[in-house]
Amino acid sequence: MSIKSKIKKVFNEEFDGTYIVAEIGINHNGSLDTALKLIYKSYEAGVDAVKFQKRNLEKIYTKDILDDPNSAEWNFEYLIPLLKEVELSKSDYRKIKKICKELNLDLIITPMDEDSVEFVGKLGIDAFKIASADMTSLSLIKKCSEYNLPIIISTGMWSEDDIEKCTEYYKKNNIKYALLLANSTYPSPYEDLGLYFINKLKKLSNIVGYSGHERDVFIPIAAVTLGAKIIEKHITLNRSQRGPDHKASLTAKQWKTMVRNIRLLEKSLMDKKQVNQAETLNKEVFAKSAVAEVDFNKGHIFLENDVYFKSPGKGIFEHEIPEFVGKELKRDITSNEYISKEDFKIETLIKDWKNFDFSKKWGVKCRFHDYDLYKNLKTPVIEFHCSQTDLDIDFREINNDSELIIHAPEIVDREVVDICSTDQRLVQKSIDILQKSIDKTIEISKYWPLAKPKMVVHLGGMKLDLLETTKYGMEELSTHQEMISVAIHNFKKLDFSHNDIDILPENLPPRPWYLGGEWYQYAYGPYDDMIRFCKEFDLKMTFDLSHAQLWCTMNNSSLEDYTKNIMPYVAHLHISDAVGLNGEGVQIFEGDVDFEKVFYMLKNYSYSWVTEIWSGHLHDGCGTHKALCDLENYYNKLI
Repeated sequence: MSIKSKIKKVFNEEFDGTYIVAEIGINHNGSLDTALKLIYKSYEAGVDAVKFQKRNLEKIYTKDILDDPNSAEWNFEYLIPLLKEVELSKSDYRKIKKICKELNLDLIITPMDEDSVEFVGKLGIDAFKIASADMTSLSLIKKCSEYNLPIIISTGMWSEDDIEKCTEYYKKNNIKYALLLANSTYPSPYEDLGLYFINKLKKLSNIVGYSGHERDVFIPIAAVTLGAKIIEKHITLNRSQRGPDHKASLTAKQWKTMVRNIRLLEKSLMDKKQVNQAETLNKEVFAKSAVAEVDFNKGHIFLENDVYFKSPGKGIFEHEIPEFVGKELKRDITSNEYISKEDFKIETLIKDWKNFDFSKKWGVKCRFHDYDLYKNLKTPVIEFHCSQTDLDIDFREINNDSELIIHAPEIVDREVVDICSTDQRLVQKSIDILQKSIDKTIEISKYWPLAKPKMVVHLGGMKLDLLETTKYGMEELSTHQEMISVAIHNFKKLDFSHNDIDILPENLPPRPWYLGGEWYQYAYGPYDDMIRFCKEFDLKMTFDLSHAQLWCTMNNSSLEDYTKNIMPYVAHLHISDAVGLNGEGVQIFEGDVDFEKVFYMLKNYSYSWVTEIWSGHLHDGCGTHKALCDLENYYNKLI
């Protein structure tokens, strides 16, 4: 058995997720070329293993049946000649084994007789599969166990009593087995599947699964929710082909859909309630929190009737009030102002922040409406994150201390800005808002003489729905190329000069949050997209560490490699941590980013940076302040 055998990990309870087997069986119709095509289609769908059948008909059927199939029940006349036609040769199986090894696919074979057990055992397979018909063939199963390989046993055709009796034998003989729920009709009626029987199988085996012969893809997905650790379905190139299994099989396209949905389901099967960033923002918009009834001076002892509750939910929620009754306010609160948890901690107002000392040009993010809070910090950089409405504000504040960066709106008329789109209406709206942002940035820069202004932009490439995926959960490369080509064409419609403004496209996360929910990002995620676009227009870019980490996590790649490739094009950084596939903007040192390694790689480059902690601006910027303090305390010398 291969060291990389995934089924061994399943039996050792080391496998992460559902073990998915594409049953090729005899759907190759006796053709090695077809068998190999089905292996490759299975691989592209993202399966963990492929399965075949091996039989010696003379060891299975009587000579009378083989000589005259019509002498028995009518279906033998059809079946016996077919089985003779579809049997692959021993050399065919050796080629199949070689291809599976190259693709890192487990090879599982169902032996129908003891001669076949010996052949496939010596071939070097990863597991035996026992067909439902042989669940009670105890001598055959005992023969398989001699090879010390995992044995997967289907339970179709047999009653609960039969299954229990057989499992007693398996346990008594120390056989390593898993049980699959199955219905041995092709295709199976939905009403006969008995999915809840999986719960009974769990009492008879440590590992249970589902072998499906029904139509469509949704039953195996449902089986996963009930605890199936192994899923098996047939695959075919054409369901209308001659043969007993084709009509109960899935096409390659259906297989991709099923595997994708199982993998998405696995991510959703958590045993904890997790509040994501979009929910946090939605909570701020819709939930109600504590608002001061009257003015309160610093030192006031908080009482329950000091507040009433209104949206947005930026402060203490009603169920939390008892925790703060009797505690002392650490700052003055005005009537109708939201009261937060931070108001009961040591006061650190923005105006009282220390003068941070970083070796690179650092700054803060703010809005036009709270600029007065941040301007006295005199940070080397200030980045304004603008909404569509902000572009209409007459902002003429003079600043001789900070470099100006404008983050262009990501939303226009309640739609996501996207110049990668084929929707010309949306493209035109996106071009218009970007042009307005360019003009606004240049206009404001007249009052910020320290340096040429920069503008951070999100250029699109996202979809609300998941596109066709490959084995690795990624869209085809052509999708990237097409989107970037469309974006290049549309970006040329913008009117600006490199002498007036630096436009900095930003790398984007794989699962961005827009308009209160999760989207799927395609273009502008991989570093080669960013490099191609920047080269086309001689641009630098904004490097978001959190977004890059999320992209690397999804693609099982290295943030160090991403950073190494992208840094020659970087002029500005957004710094925050990241968790999983969509946890962006996490507080520094609370996620997956290895800041020490990344900052060490960045130390010889020139760039500006700001922290971008989600909701870090709330409560006098306490989240931003914490990030700056932590960065200075631990890694200032590397920044």
